[in-house]
Amino acid sequence: MPDTHRTETEPRQQLFEKMDEIHAGMLGIEGSGAHMRPMTHFIEPEKNLLWFLTSRDTDLAQEVGQGGTAHFCLTGDEGRYYACLRGTITQSENAAKVDELWSPVVAAWFKGRDDADLLLLKFSLRDAEVWSATESKVQFGLEIAKANMNREKMPDIGAHESITFGI
Repeated sequence: MPDTHRTETEPRQQLFEKMDEIHAGMLGIEGSGAHMRPMTHFIEPEKNLLWFLTSRDTDLAQEVGQGGTAHFCLTGDEGRYYACLRGTITQSENAAKVDELWSPVVAAWFKGRDDADLLLLKFSLRDAEVWSATESKVQFGLEIAKANMNREKMPDIGAHESITFGI
């Protein structure tokens, strides 16, 4: 359940907690002309990093090339929490990080930990925007009714915040 107050007061902490619950989002490379792709993310909140594992022969790996700007979007809480993150994405040769992220789920996509096709992507977060909506049907109904009675009033059914990450 999203907490709109936390979206306003602790957006960064709430974002990382939601990312820990959601497990996958849509990743796209700015300027590539390609659609975003569903990807599982691995978070390192203390360093403002996300990690992704993919195959070297994917279109995504080709689009990342030597690096670029990426967007990663998430939706959670049955459509009541949204986030769009932006940052720099690069290919990484960090074998220790691959070892840390390796699991039976990851292994299902590769021939093994030493698969030459395995590619680690490092996403350094620059900024994000997050939105959350109330779960209360009563609050939603009251806000819609107030807005319909006063055309100058927009419904207040959620929260929106911007986050800047220190890199």
